[in-house]
Amino acid sequence: MTPTSSLLALLFALAGLLAAPRQAAAQFETPSRAFHNSTAFRLEGRHQTVPCTSCHINGQYAGTPTTCVQCHWIRRKDDRFQTKLGSECQNCHRPVSWTATSFNHAPMAGQPLGASHRRLACESCHKSGQFAGVAADCQSCHRKDFDATQSPNHAAAGFPTTCDACHRPNDSTWQSGGGGGGFSHAAVFPLVGRHAVATCVACHRSNVYRGTGRDCVACHQTQYTGTRNPNHAAAGFPLTCESCHRATDASWGGAGAGGGFNHNAVFALVGTHATQACTACHRNNVYRGTARDCAGCHLPKYNATTSPNHASAGFSTNCESCHRPTDASWGSGSGFNHNAVFALVGTHATQACTACHRNNVFRGTARDCVGCHLPRYNATTAPNHAAAGFPTTCDSCHRATDARWTGVSFNHAQFFALQGVHATQTCVACHRNNVYRGTSRVCAGCHLPRYNSTTSPNHPAAGFPTTCESCHRVTDTSWNQGRFTHTQFPITSGRHAVPCAQCHTTPNNYRVFSCTTCHTRGETDNEHRGRSGYVYESNACYACHPNGRGD
Repeated sequence: MTPTSSLLALLFALAGLLAAPRQAAAQFETPSRAFHNSTAFRLEGRHQTVPCTSCHINGQYAGTPTTCVQCHWIRRKDDRFQTKLGSECQNCHRPVSWTATSFNHAPMAGQPLGASHRRLACESCHKSGQFAGVAADCQSCHRKDFDATQSPNHAAAGFPTTCDACHRPNDSTWQSGGGGGGFSHAAVFPLVGRHAVATCVACHRSNVYRGTGRDCVACHQTQYTGTRNPNHAAAGFPLTCESCHRATDASWGGAGAGGGFNHNAVFALVGTHATQACTACHRNNVYRGTARDCAGCHLPKYNATTSPNHASAGFSTNCESCHRPTDASWGSGSGFNHNAVFALVGTHATQACTACHRNNVFRGTARDCVGCHLPRYNATTAPNHAAAGFPTTCDSCHRATDARWTGVSFNHAQFFALQGVHATQTCVACHRNNVYRGTSRVCAGCHLPRYNSTTSPNHPAAGFPTTCESCHRVTDTSWNQGRFTHTQFPITSGRHAVPCAQCHTTPNNYRVFSCTTCHTRGETDNEHRGRSGYVYESNACYACHPNGRGD
């Protein structure tokens, strides 16, 4: 609705009232203002109860102001701050009450107000009604509080004037004792253990805060110097107290509550070392430079040991090579691993050390069998190892795990398989006169005399090969179990499966054979009639019939 239309509506309403009957006069005296809500200015809160003349001065309705500032400042001068906070009254004031403001200091002034600040009157910060250019930092208002504070004395202590470094705007009180105190000591120096219960002046003497040392020795140098058990200075202990002492300890002394020193980080205390007093290793209160290797402490024990004599045996001075730090005593549970040098198995596992390490000699003791057993090798006669040319690598035949020396594990099969009759023979049956090296591995090497003496059939006369295995198998239990394969002329079946002498008519001469003994001339001539080159003769028969067939 435009101002003009609003004015017309008002005039029409008044005209209606004037034209009403006299009986409406009483209602006119106390009119309903509901009509005003249809105009350009809705009546709310306090506006509903004020006289019309408060706004419509001298009966003027046309052009009556509709903005707060026109009524409350231009006309009435109601703003005690004289519009220094602006002319948009409705931003803070509500029609229900002039004093019921809704000013939000954070977004409207750019400065949030904490709990305490919200309870203050505006003039507490905005003196003389000054709003523009008022400083937003704490010390602009609280510098007098800063300078006057004695517990602790902020100025003397050199505290920063940025109050919000320690005080929180939302604290209900300025002092830390009531509910404030935003200072985080842990951000500068954590207060744990004894430090948590000490008073401020215990460390900040004479109200000195700036430059107070943050390392232990800055406060505890006197205790470091005065300590005698052990004497820190004489022992050359570092001034970094936290290397041994923990800030969380309930007491400075290590006994019962402190002692953060980790000896294992320098030298592990295990076994016997874990039960010794400090002075057992750190004699005369000497700590710096104490040896960390075994020989540094135990070299006299090394030199004095006679069972075995370490020095003459040439044992390493790296004691931990044989002794374990975890052992309950020096002589118990030697950690030396003989198997890493020479495996102790079989008979070796039952021998005393001196059986191999004679005259206390350990360094350079031979690790190969012949280094110890060459005399036994040379003295052996069954068989004679030296004469037989056996290798001196004893473990080729003897196993270290054997319970006795004679339990050999020689694998004859890798040279010559012992099968059949060979498996039942003694070594000397083949290895005569203790000869092993060069013994023949072919049959004829041993059996040529038997080949030559055989007469049934006569092998040499028959022209049999000396590769005995062609007819005889090594698995046969008897020499007479030979199986000759008639490869040149099949005689496995039919008329040719006859005794040898029927074809080989010359005794023991198998190179000579006769076909005409069985095949008569009349029969043969009749079957070969008309064939050129035919001759009635055994070699001619074989030339044409090598397989015995009639084609």
